[in-house]
Amino acid sequence: MFRFKTKVLAILAASVISIGALQPLLQTNANTVQAASSKTFRVATNQSLDSLDPASHTSMTSTEMIDQITEGLYRYDQKNKVINGLVAGDPKVNAAKTVYTYTLKKAKWSNGDAVTANDFVYALRRKAQPKYATSAIDYIKNGQAVRLNQKPATELGIKALGARTLEISLENPIPFIKQYLTSPFFLPIDQKFAEKVGPKFGTAAKYTVSNGPFVLKGWTGTNDTWTLVKNKNYYGAKSVKLDKVSVSVIKETTTALNLFDSGRIDYTVVGDSNVQKYTGSKSLHQKTSPTIGFLSLNNKRTDTGNVHLRRALAMAVNKKALTNNFLKDGSKPLNGLITRGLATNPTTGKDYRQDTGDLLNYSPKKAATEWRKAKKELGKDSIELELLSADTTQAKNVAEFLQSQYEKNLSGLKIDIKAIPVAQRIQFEQNGNYDLAFGTYAPDYGDPMSLLFQYTTGQKLNFSHYSNETYDSLIKKATTTQATQPVARYKTLQQAEKVLLDDAAINPIYQQGISYLLSNRFTGFSMHPFGQIADYRYLQPK
Repeated sequence: MFRFKTKVLAILAASVISIGALQPLLQTNANTVQAASSKTFRVATNQSLDSLDPASHTSMTSTEMIDQITEGLYRYDQKNKVINGLVAGDPKVNAAKTVYTYTLKKAKWSNGDAVTANDFVYALRRKAQPKYATSAIDYIKNGQAVRLNQKPATELGIKALGARTLEISLENPIPFIKQYLTSPFFLPIDQKFAEKVGPKFGTAAKYTVSNGPFVLKGWTGTNDTWTLVKNKNYYGAKSVKLDKVSVSVIKETTTALNLFDSGRIDYTVVGDSNVQKYTGSKSLHQKTSPTIGFLSLNNKRTDTGNVHLRRALAMAVNKKALTNNFLKDGSKPLNGLITRGLATNPTTGKDYRQDTGDLLNYSPKKAATEWRKAKKELGKDSIELELLSADTTQAKNVAEFLQSQYEKNLSGLKIDIKAIPVAQRIQFEQNGNYDLAFGTYAPDYGDPMSLLFQYTTGQKLNFSHYSNETYDSLIKKATTTQATQPVARYKTLQQAEKVLLDDAAINPIYQQGISYLLSNRFTGFSMHPFGQIADYRYLQPK
């Protein structure tokens, strides 16, 4: 464990960031970056791959790589519009809008196997297993029952009616069906290949097969460099102009920036005060994403299980100082779980966040009041908590900031930071072996439910281990009886968010801005609207 309080206080006092002495270049990965080639796009990412299995991966890098090598029913185009992926034409839909029948395009896996409807059935049944499933499966008929091991996977609402005919049955109609099906959760898996390699599936490049625009090569399961090579068996291969994408994991921001400045990489995300260095540069690009930066609090532990303590933490952070003076990457303070731009009022068209208003504002006085109540109920004058963060530069910097704010505004609180790889941090959270954890989360589709649903009792992604009967009943109402009543459903979702944040079950901190550097050697770069997922299929050299 380590502490950073002095450095962060100095930063706040000056209202500027001091990065401190630059660390030496990470020679291992920096030296493996490939020389410039007209049809090779070179990428630096700050997270390692943890898996190429669509069911079990956790890191954003894994999500992005799986997206490059696998195609599902629908995907996003360059303008972030949902378009057909493997779906040929429009589906047939029953009158109740609960059964969809899709015809698939003729497509192959990179090993020559045909992509079939059964590959979707196999994949979804596999992902519905309790060890993999999240709340996303609950929209599918019998999804929750399968996830909770109450019914066999064979009763899941997905069938292969033929080699290229797929039927999906829903529990209730959902207004965002196309967006829902773009999620990595619904990507197919080559059943023959997966069963052949068994539990090794997705653990290394050689245990992975592709039906998307690229094939991933060179990843052993532990190394931090790999290559995406054009998939000649991809049905849309003619539209892919790159030969390959070389990827290196560079966790230190300054190292990645040095590589970009020296022309050794073509793309990297840039954050913190480094954005100022590139202001005015044609290489700098910025966008706002629906990704949230938030504090997860373990509701099952004695101290963090106290609602007054959680509220105190929520109101003790000067979010504006964090985003304006610290992150400086276009991120905005977030005083609610649902981000700006994610959804609108179905009657007025007003943005959900603006319409609903702020729910957890910065207020040192209110934070101190809640803190006194917490200490009284817990019978303690001082409390020590451990704060987990990923081991990336930005995550550690945010953790430092939070530590400073908590200890400054809440007398008697001591925060110890533990920075670990993101996959390990997530494992700690899933197992309930933590007090506090800072992380980011990207919704899969443009609806408040993509963020709210995961905090119902027992959900796999409910890392706060939160449980509230009122909240659960509101979410159930919005997904069942109000599924086809947009106005009533919208109001119910607003009520649910207020219950969640009144309990301070989690502490939203900021809506993430994405600043990245892009070489002028290429055109056609695009990024998905949900999450920090680049799409390399449209890139081409100038």
